Amino acid sequence: MIKFKRIFIILLLSFPFLVSFETSKVDIHSISSFQSPEGIQFVSYTPSWDQNKLKELYKELLLNKHGQEIGKLSEVRILGDTHASSNTKGSYNSLTNTIVLYQGNRYLEPIEYRETLSHEYGHHFAYTYFPSHHFPFSKWQRIRGIDVSDMRWDAFWNYDDRYHSLYPQEIIADDYVLLYGATSKLVSDEVSSNEAFYLRTEHENQQIPNVLENVELHSFLEEETGISIDQSRIFTTPKLVKWDDKSISLSISSKPQVAYRLNLEIVNKHNEKQTFELYEITTEETNHLEFSIKDHDLNISDLDHAIISIDVVDLTTSLGFETEETTLSF
Repeated sequence: MIKFKRIFIILLLSFPFLVSFETSKVDIHSISSFQSPEGIQFVSYTPSWDQNKLKELYKELLLNKHGQEIGKLSEVRILGDTHASSNTKGSYNSLTNTIVLYQGNRYLEPIEYRETLSHEYGHHFAYTYFPSHHFPFSKWQRIRGIDVSDMRWDAFWNYDDRYHSLYPQEIIADDYVLLYGATSKLVSDEVSSNEAFYLRTEHENQQIPNVLENVELHSFLEEETGISIDQSRIFTTPKLVKWDDKSISLSISSKPQVAYRLNLEIVNKHNEKQTFELYEITTEETNHLEFSIKDHDLNISDLDHAIISIDVVDLTTSLGFETEETTLSF
């Protein structure tokens, strides 16, 4: 038992060097390169990316809020081919402090790597300031408010793409994307077509608590890194206030230009279902939102229950999320 514990501890301590490795073969001859003022090497191994594009990719990297840790990033590499074992667009090597972007023959503009670059830089951020985040019962995990049993801790010996969203390394990298990563604006015309909700930047794991409203975590990250979180990013999960056969009312963050989609499934006493998508965009600061359902030809006397969830996207940042389904009895 003692020997097993020692082996486990050695493996656990080796963890940062066993995950997120780029395993594709790289041609020793690069096509283009560029060194940033911080000393970061941007290297292309595909003719699709020349030095000018690498310089634009550097500007894209700078859109991610950063501190002194950016000086520890060694290289951003672009390969034309796919990853050796998955269809991922990016990976991070914590031993060499290197970000690798894949499929450079397919993705030809820096903005097409925006979210991937933010996520991979999130790994760099996490291993710089919180190297123990992959340990169960770390301070980050406790403040993040996720139970140990709801995460997977075996990535370095039993990695499986199916559980990608459950690994602590991926959760904290996506936390970085939402709290510090580059953002984009969306337009209101994209809401009713649902385009805005497809384009939003969201956490891969939608079952864990909303990182945008975790004030204790925000303070912890700021204190440990010295990097402030823009308050414009912060908004809370909508709370159901009341409902009846005429309307559904929610308590929301007091922010303008936030789009809400109410996903509504009405079930009658014969188990027949009607589905609706209702939209609202806040135009001013308000902490209340009401969706009217009285004009949808519902047979009130025959209603049994409704199942709702709410999609949210901030049009000024593209940040958003979806709430869990809730069942309402009539």
